[in-house]
Amino acid sequence: MIGPGDYPGVVTAPPVHRRRSPSPLPEVAPRVLLPGGTPEWGCYRGIPTTIDYGRLASPHHRDRVQRFLKHKRWMYVFASTDALVVVAAIVDAGPTGTGFVMVTDRESGRIVADASRPGGLGPLASVNDRPTDGHRSHYALPGTLMTIRGEGTALRLRATLQALPFLPGLSDPWIDLDLSLESVVDGGITAVSEIRQSRPMVTTTVKNAALATSGQLTLRADGVQREFDLSDGWGGFDYTSGYLPRHTAWRWAFGTYALPDGRTLGFNLVSGFTGIGDDAVENVVWIDGHPHPLDSRARIDFQDGDPASPWRVTTADGAVDLVFEPLAIHRERVNLGAVRSSFLQPTGHFRGTITAAGRRIAVERLPGVVEDQDVVW
Repeated sequence: MIGPGDYPGVVTAPPVHRRRSPSPLPEVAPRVLLPGGTPEWGCYRGIPTTIDYGRLASPHHRDRVQRFLKHKRWMYVFASTDALVVVAAIVDAGPTGTGFVMVTDRESGRIVADASRPGGLGPLASVNDRPTDGHRSHYALPGTLMTIRGEGTALRLRATLQALPFLPGLSDPWIDLDLSLESVVDGGITAVSEIRQSRPMVTTTVKNAALATSGQLTLRADGVQREFDLSDGWGGFDYTSGYLPRHTAWRWAFGTYALPDGRTLGFNLVSGFTGIGDDAVENVVWIDGHPHPLDSRARIDFQDGDPASPWRVTTADGAVDLVFEPLAIHRERVNLGAVRSSFLQPTGHFRGTITAAGRRIAVERLPGVVEDQDVVW
């Protein structure tokens, strides 16, 4: 077992000795809203066709202006092969929109490509209300086009980015990415949470892991073109739609791959989400495609001011005890006055143990990401 003392200086949560066993996930896809418009709080095994807040009842209902300002949606895609880690996202934040792609070499830790396209103020990004089949995400500006589409049981990300984004005629595509995740519905989970503020809000997240990947990545730089096969890897996604506070912060950990014995493993943990705190019902581990709940009280910690140092990822009941060793860091800082954000997302490897469904699983070099997000939007 890895102990906090293995990495001096890493801030960790105080020990908690009580154990609270998570209840099994209901085997029914949620409706998100009950007939009267009240959210169906909790975490469920299954994915709804749409996440539509049009019938939300008071006190969670918002008028048209508030829906425009407060409704945030994003689709995030993760994939890893033996050689690479690929992460990408499209974020529709109402008045603003962003997109990014980062590719990391798993052996050297070298950033193969890292492209941020902060949108600033303006409708550059759109994400619809369908998490899987029929999903449509779109981000575009001169020299940049990113789309994510759900077709049946597959989710397909395509991205073409120019090295000179605002002068597309002067450069060939720098990144040309075509990535698919297969069987995205099987084993997926939906978590509906209340954000406790002076006026309560609702957020819904749909996630899945241990999904087979396919596709190709082409990179062009300094007159050299390189091709990467994205088949025979594993990935996952995070679709989130909710009314979020003007100042929102959270930490997140996600990892997935095949274990040496052939089983697949994936996990999702969130810590300190504004207004949710230690009631993160989305904390889940997937074992061979089957989701199992984890303790809602996760801790995701790193040495202050040094996100390149190892991170600690734990749960209060001791079922999760992981160390994350970063390879590379995607960073974004935006300050447009009304919109400000500080975003860190290292890619790297997890090692340690996860205990769920009566099994204790040891992991070593499990690819994944951690995240520290603090945004005013």
